[in-house]
Amino acid sequence: MAEPERRAFLMVRPMGIAAKLSLLAVSTILLTSLAIGVAVIRTQSRLSYAALQAHGEAVVAMLSESSEFPLYSGNQEALSQLLAGLSSNDDVTYAAFYGTDGKLLVERQFRSQKPARVLPSDWPSDRLSSRRSGKDVIEFLAVVRSPEGSYSNARAASPESASVGVLGYVQLGLSSERARREALAFVNETARFAIVVTALAIVLTTLFTRRLVQPLRDLSRAAREVADGRLGQTVQISTTDELADLGRAFQHMVDSLGASRARVIEYQNLLEARVQARTRELESATAQALDLAQRDTLTGLPNRAHFTEMLELALAAHAGSGERIAVLFLDLDQFKRINDTLGHESGDQLLQQIADKLRRALRDGDLVARLGGDEFVILARDVRNTEQISRIARRVLNAFLDPIELVGHSLKIGCSVGISMCPDHGNDAATLLKNADLAMYASKEAGRGGYRFYTPDLNQRAMDRLTIENGLRRALENDDELFLEFQPQVEIASGRLISAEALLRWRTPEGTVISPARFIPVAEETGLIVTIGEKVLRSACATVARWRAAGLKPPRVAVNIAAPQFESRDFCETVVRALSDFDLPAAMIELELTESVIVRDADTALREMARLKELGVSIALDDFGTGYSSLSYLSRMPIDLVKIDRAFVLRSDEDPNARTIVESIVALSHALRHKVVAEGVETSAQLNQLRRAGCDYVQGYLVARPMPEAALTAWLASEVTPAEVLLGEREHDYL
Repeated sequence: MAEPERRAFLMVRPMGIAAKLSLLAVSTILLTSLAIGVAVIRTQSRLSYAALQAHGEAVVAMLSESSEFPLYSGNQEALSQLLAGLSSNDDVTYAAFYGTDGKLLVERQFRSQKPARVLPSDWPSDRLSSRRSGKDVIEFLAVVRSPEGSYSNARAASPESASVGVLGYVQLGLSSERARREALAFVNETARFAIVVTALAIVLTTLFTRRLVQPLRDLSRAAREVADGRLGQTVQISTTDELADLGRAFQHMVDSLGASRARVIEYQNLLEARVQARTRELESATAQALDLAQRDTLTGLPNRAHFTEMLELALAAHAGSGERIAVLFLDLDQFKRINDTLGHESGDQLLQQIADKLRRALRDGDLVARLGGDEFVILARDVRNTEQISRIARRVLNAFLDPIELVGHSLKIGCSVGISMCPDHGNDAATLLKNADLAMYASKEAGRGGYRFYTPDLNQRAMDRLTIENGLRRALENDDELFLEFQPQVEIASGRLISAEALLRWRTPEGTVISPARFIPVAEETGLIVTIGEKVLRSACATVARWRAAGLKPPRVAVNIAAPQFESRDFCETVVRALSDFDLPAAMIELELTESVIVRDADTALREMARLKELGVSIALDDFGTGYSSLSYLSRMPIDLVKIDRAFVLRSDEDPNARTIVESIVALSHALRHKVVAEGVETSAQLNQLRRAGCDYVQGYLVARPMPEAALTAWLASEVTPAEVLLGEREHDYL
């Protein structure tokens, strides 16, 4: 190993605790010895130099006392003898006497060191001062004064010293070499003592650390064994000091760890068992959550997401096999009415029973799901032709033939079914569901309770329906698109104007007139019919108010009321508000209700009709003969008029059965004290037949076509109307 690398290895090699303790002890002793030695040496040096200082002061004092008279008398020989007496003193390097004027009188050098020059300002004002002169010389300067009262005739050398009795000055130089030698000798002695003490400390420290470290090594070995998992270790320490306490504590820790490990193993086994149990619970909960995510919580059927997934899987499995897959889209008829009348809880129970019916009606392998609300969808796999699919659809419809018992009611529930097939009507789930939905709406329009296959033209019909819906929403915001025309209803005997039916018309901003037969069904489906119906009612009231304001005698105006409008919770309040806003008598308005509106919930309808009659509003039963109302309901209805449907009127002059029905309706209505209006009268033969049957009023193209408000206003202002000329005996230029 190269020298630099070896030194680096030694630098990073860790020190053991014995080495650290030895290093600490030796360092402490050395530092302590050094500190004591320095303190002692400094003290000894100060003492040596203090002794030298005292020696110098004593010599100067002796010279000052001995030189008083010689200085006074100017006896330089005596002064020289005094200086010669200093030759036996090894410390004196030079000495000198000065006169009061500062001039040198006598000087004696005992070594090569020359006296330092003394300036007048250097002499002390007091008796003695000392200073360093050179490297090894301490110089003493003293003032020699005469004792008080002595030498009274002495003359001062200078005016400044004459007043204080100065006789002269003494200069003495002492060498500090002897003091330095003594100090150096003391340092050597101290160093030898420190070396002996350090060596003894190293020996004692080594013995101590060996005794101290061995138990620590035993503890370290035992700790490594414990770290490796071997907890059966026993630590034996023979001492009775803190290390023994440490050993006993370590042994207690090892014993505790052994007991703890046994408990940990026990807890670990218990935890593993609980984790396995919780894992099984989590797997079960996950499966349950997945099932809930894929199922409708009310019926237990698959939901839309799961059905779509299953449909995509079926499409992928049957791709290229030649087998067909059918999607049947079901929507319940009149479900909203049940929810509104019996409550949502009953509606939920109904959905649950229908789900059970659908499960029983399906083949093995078919799938039924609830999409939401009253919509269900069926996936029929492995169907060969439309006839097989039709049989499935009929089985579904037959499942609804039996009434459903619900909260004391026996309900007859129907549904409409739309069908799409793969690959004929689409190859993906979204397209098949959309086309089946379109077919279902077409089935509803054709008459509820049936099924229909998808055809491409349904897409165009759906687009037309969407266009009409958007146009209606726009028309409700514009006052000039939706307007009323009025068709007179006249007395058959005289032609007198009795009432006028308000007929809604729609002219788009482009000038296109859209037939009510197109937009009224869309308005009913989308719920816009409620808003439109209120608009029609208020427009009719506004027209009557204008006729009254013009001084005319207006007829009663008949307004058609759709089922959703009549079933709305605040319909009666809407009528009251309209009459009040235009200050009209209730008798000026006639509300036309169809049989289907009444029989949907006969009891509620009869109560609502009674409220309207209390207001004074006239009520007409429209399109009578085409619905399903029973005679018992007809006898209880608080109506004023019965309107015979145009279908019977148009055939009454040719079809004996239709003629018989018309005569029966007239007779029955008169028996119940109701007036009768015949709609759709277009020929004189039909008019004559109605006369013979005893019909009260007629309405149709023969009498008058629907006309705008201005044209009917002209009728009201004329003396004789065309109807009076046609039906009565009066003549007028009007014809």
